[in-house]
Amino acid sequence: MTPGLFKARDFLVGWRLLLREPGYSAVTVLGLAVACAACYLLIGFVAWCMQYNSHVPQAERVYVVKQRINHFPRPEWNTNAELFLRNTALDSKMAEQASILDGIDQPLRVGAALHEVGLYAVDRAFADIFGIAPLAGDLDAALARPDGLALTHAAARRMFGHDQVLGATVRVGDEVLQVLAILPDVPANATQRWDALTGPLSRARPPAERLARPNEHQRGDVIVKLRAGQDPQALVRLMQSALEDSPIERMMRGGALARETRGPGMEAKLVALPDAYFDADLARGGANRNHGQRASVMALAALALLILGLAMSNWINLATVRTLRRQREIGMRKVLGAGALRVAAQFVAESVLVALVATLGGILLAWLLLPLFAALVERELQGLFSPMRLALGLACGGLAGVAAGLYPAWTALRVRPATVLAGRDEASETVGNLWLRRVLTVLQLATAMALTAITVAVGWQTWYASHADPGFDPARLSLLRLPESKDGQARDLSRALARLPQIQGVALMSEAVGSDRNKIIGGFETRKGKDFKVEIKGVSPDFFALYGVRPLAGRLFDASTDAPKRGLAVLNMAALHALGYGSAREAVDQMPFKSDSATDIVIVGVAPDLRHQSLRERPGPLIYQVTELGSVITLRSALEQQALQRVIEPLWRRYYPDQVMRLQSAASVFAENYSSDLRMAQMLGAASLVALALSGFGIYVLAAYTVARGRRQIVMRKLYGAGNGTIALRLGREFGLTLGVAAIVGLPPAALAIRYYLGGFSEHAAFGQWPLIAGVVLALLAALLATTRHTVLAMRMSPVQALRD
Repeated sequence: MTPGLFKARDFLVGWRLLLREPGYSAVTVLGLAVACAACYLLIGFVAWCMQYNSHVPQAERVYVVKQRINHFPRPEWNTNAELFLRNTALDSKMAEQASILDGIDQPLRVGAALHEVGLYAVDRAFADIFGIAPLAGDLDAALARPDGLALTHAAARRMFGHDQVLGATVRVGDEVLQVLAILPDVPANATQRWDALTGPLSRARPPAERLARPNEHQRGDVIVKLRAGQDPQALVRLMQSALEDSPIERMMRGGALARETRGPGMEAKLVALPDAYFDADLARGGANRNHGQRASVMALAALALLILGLAMSNWINLATVRTLRRQREIGMRKVLGAGALRVAAQFVAESVLVALVATLGGILLAWLLLPLFAALVERELQGLFSPMRLALGLACGGLAGVAAGLYPAWTALRVRPATVLAGRDEASETVGNLWLRRVLTVLQLATAMALTAITVAVGWQTWYASHADPGFDPARLSLLRLPESKDGQARDLSRALARLPQIQGVALMSEAVGSDRNKIIGGFETRKGKDFKVEIKGVSPDFFALYGVRPLAGRLFDASTDAPKRGLAVLNMAALHALGYGSAREAVDQMPFKSDSATDIVIVGVAPDLRHQSLRERPGPLIYQVTELGSVITLRSALEQQALQRVIEPLWRRYYPDQVMRLQSAASVFAENYSSDLRMAQMLGAASLVALALSGFGIYVLAAYTVARGRRQIVMRKLYGAGNGTIALRLGREFGLTLGVAAIVGLPPAALAIRYYLGGFSEHAAFGQWPLIAGVVLALLAALLATTRHTVLAMRMSPVQALRD
């Protein structure tokens, strides 16, 4: 089929056909447009993910260091590496350049307003590696001067309301910085992002970290650009040796923390920037929100093509039915001399016209839905509607129209003029063609059932996990996250909060229950000489009473008697089992520990397992110790979050005048652990609705053709006394069989997918086979809605009119 075969008249005829049947045209174009919108957004998102870090010059030679500390009970890979590895890379001569990206957790103050920004200390090599050219000002001065600062264009407008800010000043704590450069905004699909940059000697950093050359105690991102032809694994070996000889590793080797470690205590690897977003190790770590899984993204691409395929099969089915209805027209054209190519070109042109109209409508719908879709995937999607992508979308729509029009064209070519002009048009469709369209309908229904069942399972499990019993009642509990504090600052604030009449209780802890950001690991030696590596949770003596936790044996901490330096500890049940004790009473007052610092730890009680991690992990061994330090304050109050924030804000400004207050409910922490599951459920839900709608449309088409094809059989049955119930039952049996075959095809893969998903959880909701049943029920409802109209038409069919036709 060459472009020269198409004539303007072909498209004009197709347009007139669309206008002549507005109901059919609206349903057809709308179904295709919805599928095109879903496909455009999903494929655009996949392409956007595949282009992570593509803005970096020679990105294939730029690597980020990832590191794992195996001394921890639950070691994770992350890019928070020892900064001295930059020195190792430079000294090796294998690196053309190397730099750091060291986060500074401080807000910037402009006037009276505090702004949370991504503020990082870097050196000059960082700008060269990432190809940063300032839009205005002097970037070299911003990174060299202790009071220098460079802002991105977006950050400048957000903080000052405009971008003409060169020479303006901001405060970081007690220090004043001057804006000396304006930088381009970082693309949204970048794994290393920043709003503001300053130099290694910047006053924004703590005095001990203002070093041109990082020391052994600093951590952050290490970026390395290798010389051409250098083997990254050779540099990894050098970095591994540097880690094993470092002071921090020698310190860790000295106690029980290291004696249980198998293999290297710390590991380092290099990840090329083009591969960083899809790195499997980083995607499983604590920074998984900034990384993706390649299999999941590819699944979205497959889902997009599947939705488009469902819509195209609907269009092919309906176009074929309409082709059969136009057999007399086709026969007349052939009799009047139209050749095979001209007949085929007419039907392909009509298909291309419908596809282009639907594609334009789909692109418009995708543009309207982009904000919702971007919020759903939690990404700032950019460039999805560039001229090139729009042209590519239209071109793909045109090609899809050609592909979809080939089968109706082939059906038209098989029309025999002598047969159809003699009034025997029903014989023109072969049994094979009919079964092909039935198979397409079955596949549509099977897909809709499978997606619906998986959606129900994922959504159900997400709700169950986020509402699972954490071991305490989170109602009326709020969390106040603290920045890095000076001695006694957190303690004094917690005591001041406890004196407020609107607050019924306060406790200080090292990390919120349900959050896994801050890990403190301790190595202990038991009385029997056994090494015991365990996670430590520092809590104030009020913690257990505030959370309503009761001891399983012994006692828990008491605010009136237990001081931080007494060496008292509480085990959870998981720790008790890990130590080999069969019951809680065996451990209490009988098992002093000796820590790495040679301090005896006395177990005073055993607490039940609280859910400090997500439901993907079973509660691990924990030791609670009394502390006056912490990063989180828990408050018990009957006030709503906004009212509580207004009450405590004056105290916050007194103790942390240069920090932004972060308050959240205790229950919301658990929901955060399943945000990716919620996104998955929402995306699957949207895809399921589209699939159900398309499958319903497919059944509608099949019902229309079944009634039209069998109208003479239906009226003959009526003439022989068949009632409306008999007619409806006959049609119901046919579509019931279609539904049953679809269930056989679609439910086993859905069951396997649900089982695979649930395998990632330590416990799951006891929903049995209900997700599969829900998939069948919703598909049945879609089928009933789709067949009702034509079933009613069949029951009301006039025998006289049908036999006359």
